[in-house]
Amino acid sequence: MRAQVVLTPAESKKLISKAVLQMEPVKKALRDGLLVVHPSTSTYFILEELLGESPGGVQVVGIVVPRGTCLSGRALDATTYRVPGKTGAQYSANHWTFRQGKPERGAYLIDTLAEMKPGDVYIKGANALDTEGKAGVLLAQRDGGTIGRTIGASRRNGFQIIVPIGLDKVIPVPIRVAAAAAGARRTDRAMGVPVSVMRVPGTVVTEVDAFQMLSGAQATPLAAGGLNE
Repeated sequence: MRAQVVLTPAESKKLISKAVLQMEPVKKALRDGLLVVHPSTSTYFILEELLGESPGGVQVVGIVVPRGTCLSGRALDATTYRVPGKTGAQYSANHWTFRQGKPERGAYLIDTLAEMKPGDVYIKGANALDTEGKAGVLLAQRDGGTIGRTIGASRRNGFQIIVPIGLDKVIPVPIRVAAAAAGARRTDRAMGVPVSVMRVPGTVVTEVDAFQMLSGAQATPLAAGGLNE
């Protein structure tokens, strides 16, 4: 049987979230270790599924809006502990940690990453997906931000990064080309906050993957975009 299905971005995110939670590494991390979820529009429904309710609070810090790329100061203040003489992504506490399935909040990111080990999983949304299946994240911070520290810790400690991302974020060039063209410190003018681009070396999960994982069906994208999304 063949069926044609239309999904809004929110519906795509919910579909992908259900698939991510069925992945064996995620189920094992929930059962035996640490599952860390970085808040975003892509991971909102993952948190909703895990908590059994809306996670509430600020779930998005970096966003792309009509006026440009944006880092909400109010959002950052609500999700970051201020330590005298210490600033940066390593002291943010906006992530959710599930320790053997039980939710925890409030730890510094730098402490959570140091604790993670093989078998643990970090879930992070992304801003771009290229035609080679690689994901990229926009960076506004000069120190590599949250994702830079997460990638470094993953390489040192051996935990897995999973990247849920919808096909609405596909770009027509490889991430490496976008990264070479961008550069927050090399940009003279920008709509919003100047950004760089970093590739995320994680397991990418899209709607196509989600359909296959949840039902065994093979999905083929036909079109993207529309009205009243």
